[in-house]
Parts: sequence; C-alpha cells; structure tokens
Amino acid sequence: MKDDYKDIIDLPYNGIKHHNRMSMHERAAQLSPFASLTGHSDMLDDTAREKEASDLENDRPKDFDEWYATLMQMSFDDTV
Repeated sequence: MKDDYKDIIDLPYNGIKHHNRMSMHERAAQLSPFASLTGHSDMLDDTAREKEASDLENDRPKDFDEWYATLMQMSFDDTV
C-alpha cells in the first residue's frame, strides 16, 4: 500500500465548520432506501402459515368413511 496519506493521517479532525451536524432522523432518512426488504420477513411468515394451513387441510379426510378407515388402519398398525 502506498503512503499517499502519510502526511495527513495523524492530523486532528476538527469537524466541518460550514455545515451543522446531521440529526439521527435525517441520517436515517438517507439510509432508508437501503431498507428495501422491510416487511419481507413478515411476508415469508405469512406464506409459511398459509402453506401449513393448506397442508393440514389436504391431510384432513374428506368424509367420515375415509377418516374412519384411516383411524382403523392406524389402530391396527399400532398393535403389530
């Protein structure tokens, strides 16, 4: 690495005298465009809940006879 800044690297920083310091609110407003994925996590959680509900619905027997046959099969499988 070159020593391009060797002459100024140890000089004290006195701040900018022509501008006031930026407030935290103003600084956050400048950085807000980078928060483009805000809400993405919530959307993923909603999708997971919908899929889980859909999976439960698809696993549920369509009628009583199917449910009863499944129940009987499960009880016979447990006795073996």
